[in-house]
Amino acid sequence: MAQSIGDRIGRLRRRRGMTQEQLAEASGVSVATIRKLERNDRESARMGTLRQLAQALGVKTTDLMQTGPIEAPVAPEVDPAGILAIRRVITPARGLGRVTHADDAHDAPTITSVRASVREGNRLYQGDDYAATLGALPSVLTEAAQVAELAEGEARLTALEVQASAYQLAGSTLIHLRHDDLAYQALNRAIDLAERSGNQVLGASAVVSLCWLLLRQRRFDEAEDVAVATADAIEPSFRHSTASHLGTWGWLLLRGSAAAVRNNRTPEADEMLRQAKAAAVLVGRDVIDYHEYWTTFGPNTVAMKEVENAMVLREYGKALQLSGQVTAPARSTSNNRNRHLLDLAAAHTEQRDYAPAADILLGIKQAAPEWLRYQRYARDIATTLVTRRKRGLSPQLVELADFLAVEL
Repeated sequence: MAQSIGDRIGRLRRRRGMTQEQLAEASGVSVATIRKLERNDRESARMGTLRQLAQALGVKTTDLMQTGPIEAPVAPEVDPAGILAIRRVITPARGLGRVTHADDAHDAPTITSVRASVREGNRLYQGDDYAATLGALPSVLTEAAQVAELAEGEARLTALEVQASAYQLAGSTLIHLRHDDLAYQALNRAIDLAERSGNQVLGASAVVSLCWLLLRQRRFDEAEDVAVATADAIEPSFRHSTASHLGTWGWLLLRGSAAAVRNNRTPEADEMLRQAKAAAVLVGRDVIDYHEYWTTFGPNTVAMKEVENAMVLREYGKALQLSGQVTAPARSTSNNRNRHLLDLAAAHTEQRDYAPAADILLGIKQAAPEWLRYQRYARDIATTLVTRRKRGLSPQLVELADFLAVEL
C-alpha cells in the first residue's frame, strides 16, 4: 500500500523512538504541523518544512516525498494560444514517414538570420517579455529546423548548434511559465541537437536548464546526479578554458549544490559551492554570455547562490551577512538578480524586519513585474507580510498583494 508523506514521517519517527514533541523540538517544526501531516489532514508541506523534518530524522528530503499514485485530474485546461502554437512545433502531429519542414529551399532562412532570431528571442526572454518570447518561438524553432535540414558538411554542425540554442530558449521560457512537461521535451531536444553538433559545452548548458526544471519538480537526487555527471564530462582545463566553458561547468556545480542542500546533503552542497567559487575566481568578474551558452557566471553569481543555500538551511542572519559579498547584482540576469532579492526579502521577513522586505518586493514589482507575476516564492513572502503586519497595510502593500493574488 502506498504511503503518504505523513505516513513516512510517522514511520521514521517511531523507528527512531521519537515522540511528536521530540521531533518538533529537533526539527523546529511545530507539533501541530507534525500532527496534521501524520494524520494526513495535510497532503503536502512546504519544502523548507520537509527539509527540516528530514534533517531531524537523519534522511534525505526526497525520502519523505515518495508518495503513492496520483489521481487523474478532473479536466485538463486548454492551452492558451501562445502555448498551443509552440506545442504544435515541439510535438507535431504526424503519421508515418518523414516530416519535412522546408517546402521551398529558395525561401529558406540562413544560419545567420536564424542565429539573429535566437539572439533576439533571448533578449526578449532576459528582458522578462515572456508574451513576446512565446510569440516568436514557433517561427524561430521552425526556421532553425529548416536550416538544419538543408545545411551540409561543417555548416550542418553550426546549424545544429543554432537549433539547440533555439530549443534551449524554448525550454527555459516554458519552465518559467510552468509548462514543465513541454519544457522537458524542448530541453531534451536541445541536448540531443548539441550532442549531434559535437559541442559538449552547449549541451551542458542545456543540462543546466534541465537541472533547474528538476529542482522545480523536487527531483533532487536526479538533479544532483545529472549535474555532477555532466560537470565531470566537461571538466575544464583551468589554465586554458574559456570563460563560457568555466561558467557552464560552474553553473552545473551550483545546480548540484542547490539540489544537495535541499536534500539534506549539506557537506556535498558546500563542496560543490567551493568548486564553483574556484571557477568564479578564474573568470574574475561576472561574464554575461547567454547568447551562446546561456551563461552568466562569476563571483557575484556564486555569492548569490551561497545566500540561497543559507536560506534553504534557514540561516537567515547568515544569509543577510553573506549578501554583503554581492557587490554588483545588476550584472546578473533578471532571474538570478531578482531571485536573490527575493531571498533577501524572505530573510528580512523571517527576522521580523518587515519594512525592508516590503520595500524589496515593491522594488522588484516596479523593475520586473512580469517576472514577479510567476514567482510562488514572492507570493509566500507577501502572504507572510500581510499576515504578520500588525499595523494597517499601506496602499502599496495592498496593491502588491492584489498583484500576487494574496488574500487580504
